[in-house]
Amino acid sequence: MTLLFSALCIIIAFIANFFGSVLARNITLPLYLDSVLTLAVTALCGLWAGIACAVLSNGALWIFYNTSLPFTLCHVLTAVCAYFTFRKYKIPKQSDRNNASGQVRNDKAQLPIGTFLWAGLWSAITNAISGNVLVSLLFASATSPNVDSSVQGIFIVVPNLTFATYYAGVLTNLTDKIISAVVSFGVYKAVKQIKV
Repeated sequence: MTLLFSALCIIIAFIANFFGSVLARNITLPLYLDSVLTLAVTALCGLWAGIACAVLSNGALWIFYNTSLPFTLCHVLTAVCAYFTFRKYKIPKQSDRNNASGQVRNDKAQLPIGTFLWAGLWSAITNAISGNVLVSLLFASATSPNVDSSVQGIFIVVPNLTFATYYAGVLTNLTDKIISAVVSFGVYKAVKQIKV
């Protein structure tokens, strides 16, 4: 049952991630939205399900939408950061605590929205660093038009392409991952209420 539930979550997140990314590109929204439900899948199903969602989503974007495959690394980092954040902040019930250490985790405990926001923040930082390095190395700081619009706006104020790329990458990732965290938390809460 857990395997079936994990597969269903991965498929739904894959579709949401794919279409979120395509929508953001088609309306030239300076966001990626390629990991909009990765946090929810990782919270509900674990690390390997989150990584599977990341690889499948970005693989499909590479095949059908001509994105760059190396950016899969950024999405995998989203799942990894989320996993370690959720693992750290699982809240055990008082009855589940070991009297000697107090370290026993409760997998039934629900994660608060703050945990999702922390996961989004860590993902934004790692994605900004890895994504900006990839953009600099692979594309000489010039990628697709929807990302370039934010870079161009910063470049007008500070005429340094490397600075504009890195700064825009940080702002875009921060906004993108916070939106992903809020949406993922909503899905997580809905699924947890159905399961309980």
